[in-house]
Amino acid sequence: TNNSGGNHPFRIQSTTGTSGTPYNTGVTNNGATSGNIVFKVPMSAPSTLYYQCTSHGSMGNTINIV
Repeated sequence: TNNSGGNHPFRIQSTTGTSGTPYNTGVTNNGATSGNIVFKVPMSAPSTLYYQCTSHGSMGNTINIV
C-alpha cells in the first residue's frame, strides 16, 4: 500500500533508475502514487526485478525472486 500522499510513485521494473523499464506482468496498479500495488509473481518472472520511486532516484532497491 502506497500511503505517501502522492509524492512517491511506486513502480516495479526490470531495469534500475527513475526511468527504468516497467515490469507489468502480474502487477496491478504499477506506478501508483497512492493505494494498493499488487504483484502476483508469475512463473516466468526474472530472478531479479527492482522497485523504484520514479520521482526520487535514491528510493529504490532490488527484488530477488527465488
